[in-house]
Amino acid sequence: MTARGGHLHYVDLIRVLTVGLVIGTHVLALAPVTPTVLTGLLGTVFHTSREIFFLLTAFVLTYSTGRKRVHWPWFWQRRSLFVAVPYLMWTVLYFFADGKPFSGGALVTDVLTGTARYHLYFLLVSLQIYLVFPLVLRLLRATAGGHGPLLAVAVLFQLAFAAAVQWQWPLGPLSGWVRSPDALLPSYLGYVLAGAIAAWHRDRLVAWTRRHTRVVALGCVTAIGAAMSVFVIQMFVAGQPPLRASMVFQPAVVVESFAIAGAFLAAGLAWQDSGRRGERLVTAASDASFGIYLGHPLLLQGTLLAAVSLGLTGYAQTVPNAAVLAVLVLVLAPALYLASGLVTALARRTPASLALTGRAWARPARPVPPRREAVRTGPLAESLAESGGTR
Repeated sequence: MTARGGHLHYVDLIRVLTVGLVIGTHVLALAPVTPTVLTGLLGTVFHTSREIFFLLTAFVLTYSTGRKRVHWPWFWQRRSLFVAVPYLMWTVLYFFADGKPFSGGALVTDVLTGTARYHLYFLLVSLQIYLVFPLVLRLLRATAGGHGPLLAVAVLFQLAFAAAVQWQWPLGPLSGWVRSPDALLPSYLGYVLAGAIAAWHRDRLVAWTRRHTRVVALGCVTAIGAAMSVFVIQMFVAGQPPLRASMVFQPAVVVESFAIAGAFLAAGLAWQDSGRRGERLVTAASDASFGIYLGHPLLLQGTLLAAVSLGLTGYAQTVPNAAVLAVLVLVLAPALYLASGLVTALARRTPASLALTGRAWARPARPVPPRREAVRTGPLAESLAESGGTR
């Protein structure tokens, strides 16, 4: 494994693109129109955001730890702080945003299950990943030289589990897991292992992707086409409704997720190698991505309430579904992305930054007063100088 290096700029673009898929998924899910074939086709693509984020989480964790010795108690404390605090804060906010009568039991249930809003499961799974990550690294070290078979097992497991969920296989005592897989780490174990293996062999993966960009792009297009074909078959042959036929846990989405993740990597590398145009915007969006993820459903909820009060949802029923979906995907989703980014940027400049965005408070820099002539010598004076001057 290559030791940890500098900042991976291409990861910034991957993160920005993946957040776009997340927002698109949620906008589609709350579209004020009856789900149609087009809704399902778009959902089949947007649903890959979940898998790509778990691949990316494992990739970044493995890259950031590298070969260095890790003090795991410190790792768990720091990582958990920046996830658990926002999780609790946003669980409470979403609980009250729904306007339900307060119930301590209901709130506790939301905290334990991640059901206060449809996207908070990701934070619970992230905490589980942090907890077992030392075991993941041990496994990678123990199987060094045999990561190919390990990757194959990981992918086969993910395919099998997706099939079990899609077709609700009877698994005895594990049937409850198949019925409610969202907030449990084993549901994504294949992606976590694949992301960690990818980071372990990062140099080889990046070099191969650079040499075979066209192959990666073709594979992505082919996988998307295959997933859409499966959706059509499940809807018109198997008789599944559009939302079920395009659900996230199904084998076609597993293949599609790896393919789109590869295409995002190729796009990120191409952007990085061509001079990183628009880098400030990409970096800012990447830095704000967790806050955007946390807060955008609340802004979406407010937008829908405003649309209802203005009669726009009723009007949407009178125009073609394709036109409504075009407005939602091409106008509302980007606008929601931008608004969420601006709100996150403002929250980062407040003491509530950690709780609202999962990032430390970005305090404005204080002006440095003119340095007075040094008249003291010795260790104490030198220490004061190194810390920014006398006080």
